[in-house]
Amino acid sequence: MEKSFYNEIAKLKKLIRKGWIYREVPDRLESDAEHTFSMLLMGIEIMSKNHLNLDELKVLKMIVFHELCEIDAGDVTPMEKMPPEVKFEREYACIKRLAKDYEMPEIEDIWLEFEKGQTKEAKFVKKLDKYDAVCQSKIYAEEYDMEKLFEEFRDSVPEIYDELNDLRNL
Repeated sequence: MEKSFYNEIAKLKKLIRKGWIYREVPDRLESDAEHTFSMLLMGIEIMSKNHLNLDELKVLKMIVFHELCEIDAGDVTPMEKMPPEVKFEREYACIKRLAKDYEMPEIEDIWLEFEKGQTKEAKFVKKLDKYDAVCQSKIYAEEYDMEKLFEEFRDSVPEIYDELNDLRNL
């Protein structure tokens, strides 16, 4: 198969988010690509309804770039208890490879900004990442009668859930 950026990112369509597997959600599970897509649309919705003083293009790129590391490193969840430095190194190796292979240094720059979590854009995207998981858990909870799944996710980040839910409902 020819090496192309599209072939790389298409791998995210097949990469199922492991957290749902570990929690035994039956049937059709969300891929990394679907997670990214829903984050993009919710990010656009929240930013368009509110004046958040964010670099919106950077936010959208960060949403997309933050998952690219899983192309090589896979979807590592906290349940796997991988040391953070090992996870970071595996993910960063993928990001550096993609940035170099496709001559897109911005991937590395924006990914590192997200990982450091110090800018307002990174803080927003990190919250949105958690919020998306809570929203998806609610869908699975309703679809498969798994109320405890939603409660687990909502209770793990109640302030983020409340804050972003309030921004969405203005």
